[in-house]
Amino acid sequence: MSQQQPLGSPIPFPASSDLNGTWAFIQPSLGLILGSSGDQGVTSKVYMNCYTAVYNYCTNKSRNGGSISDTGPTNPATTNSYSLAGSEIYSKLEKYLVKLITSLRKEPNESFLEFYVRRLNRFTIGAGYMNNVFDYMNRYWVQKERSDGRRDIYDVSTLCVLQWKAQMFVNNADRLIEEIMDQIERQRNNEIIDTNLISSAVKSLVYLGVDTQDLKKANLVVYINYFEKKFLEETAKYYRLESNEFLAEHNVVDYMKKCETRLNEEISRSNNYLEDHTKKALVDTLNTVLIKDHANEMYDQFISLLENNQLEHIQRMYKLMSRVPSTLEPLAESLERYIKNDAIKVIEEIKKGGESTNNDNEEVAAVTKAKKSNGPINPKTYVHSLISVYLKFNDVVNDAFEKDPIFIRALDNACRHFVNKNSIALVNPKSSSKTPEILARYADAFLRSSSKEADTYDMNTDNLMIVFKFVEDKDAFEENYRRMLAKRLINNTSKSEELEESVIKRLQEENSLEYTSKMNKMFVDMKSSEDLKMKMRDHLVEIDSSLKDFTPLILASSMWPFSKQPDYVVKFPQDLQDIIDNFTELYTKAHTGRQLDWLWNHGRSEIKANLSRKGKPAFTFIVTNVQLLILLAFNDRKTYSFSELQEVVGCPPHLLDNQITPLVKYKLFEQSPSGPQNQNKPNTTFTIVDEYKSRKLKVNFVSSLKSEQRQEDDEISKEISESRQLYLRACIVRIMKARKTISHPELYNEVVTQSLSRFHAKNTDVKKTITLLIEQNYMKRIDNSIYEYVA
Repeated sequence: MSQQQPLGSPIPFPASSDLNGTWAFIQPSLGLILGSSGDQGVTSKVYMNCYTAVYNYCTNKSRNGGSISDTGPTNPATTNSYSLAGSEIYSKLEKYLVKLITSLRKEPNESFLEFYVRRLNRFTIGAGYMNNVFDYMNRYWVQKERSDGRRDIYDVSTLCVLQWKAQMFVNNADRLIEEIMDQIERQRNNEIIDTNLISSAVKSLVYLGVDTQDLKKANLVVYINYFEKKFLEETAKYYRLESNEFLAEHNVVDYMKKCETRLNEEISRSNNYLEDHTKKALVDTLNTVLIKDHANEMYDQFISLLENNQLEHIQRMYKLMSRVPSTLEPLAESLERYIKNDAIKVIEEIKKGGESTNNDNEEVAAVTKAKKSNGPINPKTYVHSLISVYLKFNDVVNDAFEKDPIFIRALDNACRHFVNKNSIALVNPKSSSKTPEILARYADAFLRSSSKEADTYDMNTDNLMIVFKFVEDKDAFEENYRRMLAKRLINNTSKSEELEESVIKRLQEENSLEYTSKMNKMFVDMKSSEDLKMKMRDHLVEIDSSLKDFTPLILASSMWPFSKQPDYVVKFPQDLQDIIDNFTELYTKAHTGRQLDWLWNHGRSEIKANLSRKGKPAFTFIVTNVQLLILLAFNDRKTYSFSELQEVVGCPPHLLDNQITPLVKYKLFEQSPSGPQNQNKPNTTFTIVDEYKSRKLKVNFVSSLKSEQRQEDDEISKEISESRQLYLRACIVRIMKARKTISHPELYNEVVTQSLSRFHAKNTDVKKTITLLIEQNYMKRIDNSIYEYVA
């Protein structure tokens, strides 16, 4: 078979069996390919001649199955009839690369870094061409050797890399890395440098990272061990010094701006010449040195930023600290403390009852009014003050802290604290919070039709729900709200049914369907009572009664917060008593088994009074049932003594005294002798006036009654206490049934968690309930802290 030889070659090809001749033929060209003579290259013809010479040698020796060493041919008898050739020429190439690389010298006017990058770039290009020259050897001999386990044999391109690493890089690594670091520091100092020089040098370290066991596997060992570690150390050292010096001469806001600039610069720099492996480590280093190590200085400035409402700088601080999550928690705790303290100032201004003297504290100045000295807290003032604090810092959390859950939690915790535990809400540490009651009164104010529009125009459901969200004793709010709702419904003083129902729907959405179940049932009762109202109206027409209207309300006793007062006894005239008896009979026939209890203390009446001047329309008086009976008595005569009225009405003296008070106060009655100290004396007389004077034709004497607030407060407290006990019993039994056996701490924690939607369970109440359930054999104590369910 004839060997290949390019036509017109001035130098004849060596014999394909001649190793030394073949090497002598290709060596001069290899130097040109690898750039040993600068940028001078080789022609394609020379390049192909080298490839052909190597190919001829390898194929010839492989066919002959022999091997020629530097000293001559081997003994054919000791070899296989066919073997792949390449070891001899590979050995010569390896020695040649060592000699060539160690002979490279830098120019007098260039730095080592410039020399290194210039030579390596040229060498790398040449290594690619060299790989092609020895392509046949790579594909056959090298591949065969590596498959036989020879991990010290490489393709020519890899061999070039490893020899450069061994002969050039390892011997000069410290010098090279030092010059790279110097260039990076100069760039950080805003000096102009050749960034391509750094980029090439750093990328070369990745190029040198060859995994000798798996040539296809990426390897960053050289890059990490020689460059990355040193780079991160120098970065930390540089910025630690700079940050300390900068903060010594500048304020924290300027420092944060400097941090932003430096971080952006380093990120840009990392994108230009760093591997992805280093980018995260660089960011972590910068975050530690620039942010974490100076977090205390930023914490110290944070309060000042809040006081001056500098949201832009607060946001800047947040964005920096969010890079180091562990620094956010102390910042959130600081925010929470500040909100609590700010709320204290607002509450104190309300208690003073005057306008704020601090013009910067807008929320205080806006709402601290309408409270008289030593007078009751105005619900609107109180609730809007709480809301103003929440809204102020909600804007901070939304805008500056970008709705971060950590800061939302801090705001919620602070609001929950000042809503429930401020000095107005807690008269003393052992008392229950007054906020649920005040909030219920706030709702009552804008839901009642009798409220003045000017007083309630900015009171609404949204405000109610903001505060309700943070109320801990939601059962206390529910009890107070339900009582006020009941009064609005039975007295027909709601602004609108739609508004009432929308509030209940919002409460249900915030809490649960169970939470508003009684309220919803109250509306059902009111609608059901409409049918009875129509039937009674028809009945009154049939009997031609002087009573123009009779509106009975049938209320489920378990749903409505009313109770029968034993001492509220009245004696109706016979014509009215007949109507009451007729209704009772009508109802009991339709609803067998139900029992009616009349709540006369909650009834209201309208009565026409012909006490106007001649030619003027009659007055309409809105009165209680007792007041109705008092006024009806004056149809028979103009004057009664206190004892006579008590006989006519049939109620106890203290009740009659209370009911007469507004009639005297607003000059419907003339009292003799006058004065409140004589009002309840048996012989004191009351004479109805001939002409009553009032600008209004409809006069409400009910609203002026002394309310039995203390008694109602006691009833509310008792109702709340009883409902909590029942809830805790059901909750504990439910938990015990599911868990069978549980420790006291676990049981307590689960009870608290489950009851949070209604109230915050106290440890003492939980213990009392557990003791009660043990006594009732629902559970038993195994030892001091373990309980077991008894089926």
